[in-house]
Amino acid sequence: MKKGLALFLTLLLCFTVFSACSNSGGTSGGADQNGQPKDQSKQQDGSKETVELQWITHTPNSPEDEEYMRKMIQDFESQNPGIKIKWMPNKDPDLLTKQQLAAGGGPDIIMTDGPTTLKQFAASGYLVDLTKYAEQYGWKDRFFDWAYDSVIHDGKLMGVPGAFETLVVYYNQDMFEKNGWNIPGSYQELVDLCKKISGQNIIPIAFGSSDFKAANEWWLSEAFNATLGPEQFKKVLKGEVPWNDPAMADAVNKLKDLWQNGYINKKQSHAITITDAWNLFYSGKAAMKMEGTWALFDVLNQAPFKWDIFVLPAWNDGVQANLPLALGEATGINAKSKHPDEAAKFIDFFYSMNRAKEEVKRGTFFPVNGVDVKSISDLDPKISKAYELLTQAMAENRTGYAAWTYWPPNAETYLWDNLDSVFLGQLKVEDYLANADKEAQKDKADGKLFDFGD
Repeated sequence: MKKGLALFLTLLLCFTVFSACSNSGGTSGGADQNGQPKDQSKQQDGSKETVELQWITHTPNSPEDEEYMRKMIQDFESQNPGIKIKWMPNKDPDLLTKQQLAAGGGPDIIMTDGPTTLKQFAASGYLVDLTKYAEQYGWKDRFFDWAYDSVIHDGKLMGVPGAFETLVVYYNQDMFEKNGWNIPGSYQELVDLCKKISGQNIIPIAFGSSDFKAANEWWLSEAFNATLGPEQFKKVLKGEVPWNDPAMADAVNKLKDLWQNGYINKKQSHAITITDAWNLFYSGKAAMKMEGTWALFDVLNQAPFKWDIFVLPAWNDGVQANLPLALGEATGINAKSKHPDEAAKFIDFFYSMNRAKEEVKRGTFFPVNGVDVKSISDLDPKISKAYELLTQAMAENRTGYAAWTYWPPNAETYLWDNLDSVFLGQLKVEDYLANADKEAQKDKADGKLFDFGD
């Protein structure tokens, strides 16, 4: 009994000492003395544990896309055994990330839908200055100058430029050949073509935005660049010409006419989803679909007929047809991340030359210098055509300015959010653009206009 009592007292003493040691210098539950989460990257003996990085992206479009992403992550982790990527796909990653950042959290790796959103995050102090990582990894030399410059805020590199893209018209080539329809070369020819297609009880242009209202800015990007031309529209973006200029009203009125005549999804685009619109195209119920080059790979895998793409024509005499240019994503690092070095390593891997070549096969174009598409094996001719159309337009200065890279953020949001009201006759064009100009003036006062560097 005495032995048992002695053993009990010894165990009790050890337990007391252990409890005191474990609670000294902080609280339980992995928090420090200030109640903040501890950095779990090191154990008490100094050896490193695995670092986990959180990363939110759009939900993959298909099981094949999901498999590709998981394989890419596995490749990175195998090359960097001390880092794990916690991938969290989400239907609206920008909204989720904004909510988390505002609450003091958010993922380590912040992928936005383009420089406009990235700069908003930077202005709010949510992002790490990546200048030292740019020097470490040679990013300035890796990326196109215009793409690299687009993610600089207040003189600091706040992100890495993601895929560059443009807007094109996908069309049912079998249907066009069967009916003798030609690719339009002007706004009037576009209207005439839509009349012919409607006469066959076919939707001229499929489009849906009920699940992603911001898709309205695709049409606005086309309309403003096609009507004014890039140089004149650039003056609007720089605040030298008001958003309610008569030429801007002309663009919106022409777009409104296309919609109200039923040429854009029989006046139902606000009531159907993007997927619904694609299904109309794939089923032969629609002859065309206006969307970005990001859809190339999906169309390759899903269209049951011969198809091709064309550039939307200019909407005014004296204006040259152009391709609105944009970055479809821009990626930064959360200012509150405990592992910015590891996050930078993943970003460098993600936007490497090797991945740029792989992504081209999937219709995704990284703004990486030196990508020779002719040397890429098994590249589909449709993807090659789109890549060459865009790079040639850049070389010949025939690119316009798409909303999600170049437009003032408050004006941009107002424009896409209220376009349906214009289509439905609930908001006059002059009031719509006057309100947009007010928002652009706020952006200008806040220093949020795009810096074109000229």
